[in-house]
Amino acid sequence: MKKLLFLFLLSYTTFAQSTQKKIDSVQVLLEKAYNEKNAAGIYELGDEAFRKGLPESEITKLLSQLHAGLGAWKSSEFQKNAEGLAYYRGMFDKTDQTVVLGLDKQDRISTFRFLPYTGNKPKKDYIVATDNKMSTPLDKKVDSLVRPYIQMNHTVGLAIAVIRDGKIYTYNYGETKRDNKQLPDPDKTLFEIGSISKTFTATLLADEVIKGKMSLEDPINKYLPDSIGNMAYNGVPITLKTLSNHSSGFPRLPINLYKKGDPADDPYKNYDTQRMYSYLKNFKPYREVGVNYEYSNFAVGLLGNILALQNHTTYEKLMEERITKPLKMSHTFITITPDQASNFAQGYNEKGDATSSWELNTLAGAGGIRSTVNDMVKYISAQMVKAPEKLQKAIDLTHQVTFEKGQTIIGLGWHTGKMKEQTIFQHSGGTGGFRTLVAFDKENKIGVIVLSNTAEEVAPMGFELLKK
Repeated sequence: MKKLLFLFLLSYTTFAQSTQKKIDSVQVLLEKAYNEKNAAGIYELGDEAFRKGLPESEITKLLSQLHAGLGAWKSSEFQKNAEGLAYYRGMFDKTDQTVVLGLDKQDRISTFRFLPYTGNKPKKDYIVATDNKMSTPLDKKVDSLVRPYIQMNHTVGLAIAVIRDGKIYTYNYGETKRDNKQLPDPDKTLFEIGSISKTFTATLLADEVIKGKMSLEDPINKYLPDSIGNMAYNGVPITLKTLSNHSSGFPRLPINLYKKGDPADDPYKNYDTQRMYSYLKNFKPYREVGVNYEYSNFAVGLLGNILALQNHTTYEKLMEERITKPLKMSHTFITITPDQASNFAQGYNEKGDATSSWELNTLAGAGGIRSTVNDMVKYISAQMVKAPEKLQKAIDLTHQVTFEKGQTIIGLGWHTGKMKEQTIFQHSGGTGGFRTLVAFDKENKIGVIVLSNTAEEVAPMGFELLKK
């Protein structure tokens, strides 16, 4: 009997090791195909059901979205096997993910998905508070996605809104400040929305274009001091459009962003107009214009500055006049007044340490806006359904494609792409202590807003909720 048991265990162990080697081999091929953006390669690895559910064209679009949100896939670590599925920790440029992989009997992929990685991050030893009533399938879906995130020891608070079939559902978790036992208030709690601000700047540009005051093809030199040299490469000028769609050739950040004595935890605070013009005077375009995509906070910050100067006002006042007042967004602004200070959520970094708020000064148009969940509901509803007449044409213009190369598709400010049969418009945001996402499907009238006061990525949750 012992001999038979030994032979059985030996056989089982050999089988298990062989199975694991097969799935590890497929994972290596998958990682390689991902980094090469080889949709055909991934499609060929799938079984029949996988291919039917995710045609090659959809894999191409999915790869574009994943690369935008995660970056390159650097390495992987096997974590566990459970219910016939292998779980890996995928380490990407921007964040770690749990990669779930399953094979059929022919060793073809039957299951492949990404989940937020919570692996070895310490967990709270209590259940985080929420106003989620857990009474509907949507309630339960939200909670299943949020719990792994909010139960991590370093995360603090989260506010979510889902817009479906003309109805609005809001969910709040955690605290606005650690240990204050105060859930985020959808009407009052202010979050830094970071780069979502770029879509506001794009709307202001579109509004100027609709009114005939500016053209997307205007060279930026038209709006800059004469002391600044020709902003052109090989005779092709940097335009207002290329500032908005990240094809201007400007780098992500200017080399003079930081100076000795600047606060390390508030990097943009001292970057004023004088410093911006000083950078431009010494900058010589070195990339083709309108040809390649390179995400640039400086470019969009410069655009916001140009729009404000053109209208002889500040960026914040222009935003209020053209966007927040017409949409009745009474809790969206850049400057936190004393009476609003108590509503401003405390931000926390990736380690869970409290951070300084970010003041973006002259580059506010790139990421300086603060808002609430319910105000962002108004903003996304205007994108999906109908905006006031003054804004409708401008919003429509921001949705029109102005740059497309490979899988990168951009309107003005908005990134767009396919998620299965859905066309998605989206923008994420991040500052020292906040992570945010807004995304919507115009055709199916589905929108999602996710605001966190911890610098832990929220986009995977948002995209999962956006599925039709």
